[in-house]
Amino acid sequence: MKKYCLNSLLALLFLTHVSCMFGSSPEDTIDSANLVLGQTDFLTVSNNAGSSTSASSLSGPQSVFSDGTKLYIADTNNNRVLIWNSNPTSNKQAADVVVGQADMTSNSSGTTANTLTQPTAVYANGTKLFIADKGNNRILIYDPIPTSNNANASAVIGQENSTSGGSNRSGTPSAKSLSNPTDVFYNGSKLFIADSGNNRVLVYDSLSTDAEAFAVIGKSDFVSGGSPSSIAANTLKNPSGVYATANKFLVCDKGHNRILIYNFIPTSTSNTTGANANFVIGQTDLTSGSSGTSSSTLSGPTDIHANGDNDLLIADKDNNRVLIYDTIPGSNGASAHKVLGQAAFDKSSPNRGDSPEGNTLSGPTGVFSNGSTFWIADTVNNRALRFAGD
Repeated sequence: MKKYCLNSLLALLFLTHVSCMFGSSPEDTIDSANLVLGQTDFLTVSNNAGSSTSASSLSGPQSVFSDGTKLYIADTNNNRVLIWNSNPTSNKQAADVVVGQADMTSNSSGTTANTLTQPTAVYANGTKLFIADKGNNRILIYDPIPTSNNANASAVIGQENSTSGGSNRSGTPSAKSLSNPTDVFYNGSKLFIADSGNNRVLVYDSLSTDAEAFAVIGKSDFVSGGSPSSIAANTLKNPSGVYATANKFLVCDKGHNRILIYNFIPTSTSNTTGANANFVIGQTDLTSGSSGTSSSTLSGPTDIHANGDNDLLIADKDNNRVLIYDTIPGSNGASAHKVLGQAAFDKSSPNRGDSPEGNTLSGPTGVFSNGSTFWIADTVNNRALRFAGD
């Protein structure tokens, strides 16, 4: 009898340990990152690693992406995108290629086919590279993906040529113009752009220079760009991120502290301009926009990415955390399953109110998930963190 009780107790302790590791409640955290780029260790967060710009330093990175082979980081304040030709295996590993600069030690801004100004997002599909060149109010496309420094873009969206950079082409909004675009996503046939300054998302069929969008989300037409007068299922305020699956797309509606889910993909033959979202994350309904710090609320979210329909990551910037949903929700106000960067869902202090470590975040703005590995652009800490998924 005593042996039976002891075995039962050991079994209970084992199950409790497993539950803590793999999660049985919403209050689950993933412990620490297992690799850092931009810094020598998890305890230092100096701009450009406390030195000058180099192949292994970062300054305010806002986006990180992997196409399965290469890793890309939008190194925003250094006015460049860094490319690692294979997945990094050590802390502060040097990048192999730089886009936007002639070499790894330069960081000046510019408005040409081979320069960038405050790039905020990067996306690649294995053959093409897309960069949201926010400061130049454009999206640059590289086909093929650069394999050497100082490459020229092959196409530009949002401007009529590669040497123009004015907001809305120094005029008013149109189907061809952009104002402070913050994110770009390509699903193989449609190009989605978070046109933050115009409070809208544009969708394109063409990847050619001077292309014209065929659909606009967040506005009822292509010539309106101001802030919405109300919060609704068809309005956006400073959208900062966009992501699409095979049959739905999501928009990070930063100004309304929410993520909108649309259960369709716009096409040029369907009228989806000004369409309503189907569901919302971060709010209980499609007419609310307050911020919060819980498993079901957000504060200034800036980016979203998922592994297909699974492992949805949200960069909840002002809460200094990343939320993880096992699947893309199909109802309003769903709770996240895990949190990165905080000890619990009701915590929000930068670096957990203490010194930076491998399990803390400060102003994260970019996320990536492939189902087994998570990357985070930990912007204020001037680093990118890799977390192994469970």
